[in-house]
Amino acid sequence: MRRLWVISAVLIIELSLTACGSRTELNDLGITIATGIDGHKGDWTVTYQVILPSAMSSSLGGSAGGGSSQAAVHTFSTQGKTIREAIDISNLENPRKLYFAHNNVIIIGKQAAEEGIEEVIDNYFRNPDARETVKVLVADRKAREILIQLLPPEKLPGQALSKILQKDDQTGSFYPSISIYELALKISSDSGSSGVPEVSIAGSDDATLESADISKKTSSKANLRLTGLSIFDRARKVGTLNQAESLGISWLTNHMKSSTLSFEDENAKSAEKALSSFRIIKAKVKVTPVKGPLHFSLDVKVKVAGELVISNSEEDPAKTESIKKMQHQVEKVIELQIKEGWKTVQKLHIDLVGIADKIHRKYPRYWKETKKNWPEELSRMDINIDVQASIKRPGLFQKSFSNLLKSNTDQ
Repeated sequence: MRRLWVISAVLIIELSLTACGSRTELNDLGITIATGIDGHKGDWTVTYQVILPSAMSSSLGGSAGGGSSQAAVHTFSTQGKTIREAIDISNLENPRKLYFAHNNVIIIGKQAAEEGIEEVIDNYFRNPDARETVKVLVADRKAREILIQLLPPEKLPGQALSKILQKDDQTGSFYPSISIYELALKISSDSGSSGVPEVSIAGSDDATLESADISKKTSSKANLRLTGLSIFDRARKVGTLNQAESLGISWLTNHMKSSTLSFEDENAKSAEKALSSFRIIKAKVKVTPVKGPLHFSLDVKVKVAGELVISNSEEDPAKTESIKKMQHQVEKVIELQIKEGWKTVQKLHIDLVGIADKIHRKYPRYWKETKKNWPEELSRMDINIDVQASIKRPGLFQKSFSNLLKSNTDQ
């Protein structure tokens, strides 16, 4: 019995020592909300955007002066021969242990993206403290130059960039967001390519964004914004798509969740353009490669439903025939957007749509013969687009307000 008591006591002491030995106090952590990678193989610079808890707490306290004048984040960089070495060197100048579990975005600098991102992805997959679900951005300059900017009215710029990506996914679908895990899957697939949203500093006088005083102003001459879609062929950036081209890729990859598109009333009698707007509520795109006698073609079937949010058309939405005309005009706009994206795919010879993966799954023998010449095969493919648009809600107003005024004047 005495022996049993001794063993129990030893176990309890050991368990309690284990629980305390590996603990890290919250005050010892440097919570990193954004990370930047610059440089190339053998010479990397890693930039960290770390939360300052004292600035956050004084800001939340609601001081009479309108909040703290101190920035809520501290940004610093370290260098090393490898990315991991650069991160370890951060201990020489930062008193807190960097904590990456709340990292919202990773920004890859222009040079690093063009030289190759193999080591960046390897770092995320090999180390347990880095999350593979973190969102990726590419900068049109050094990543550090983006991370030292503030993004009013948000206190935490890294978190704000993540929210911008999320909002674009929900309401615009211009530049589909991507995580480091999804990026690794895409560039290692048969298609071997992917798109990553690009961030840049728009406007002039970007130096003002580096100071917390920017929060005391009502407007800024510069701001951070998404401006393009960086194209990766395997691990290297090879180009950038503009908004119209990227929107076409969003359709072809079934990433269109919501967006507002404008269409013109082709039958309008007035000399002025009668533009109306259609907001997408639901969209579904099916892309199928079809094997022909000489080469493949691509069948694209689109079903989209939405609402009329602006109408300057002379058509009356209360009439079925008018609604059909408007739906047809919407279908033509969507078809043009898809063709714009497809034209870019064929011009760059880069399979951003993931057609190679579908052909490999459906025709494995044919893929063995074709994969060596896939870029040329891709450029020869035809595309057949079928769009079915449906206006579910024409709005509470029937005729456009401009037509209403015109009819009252005529009377």
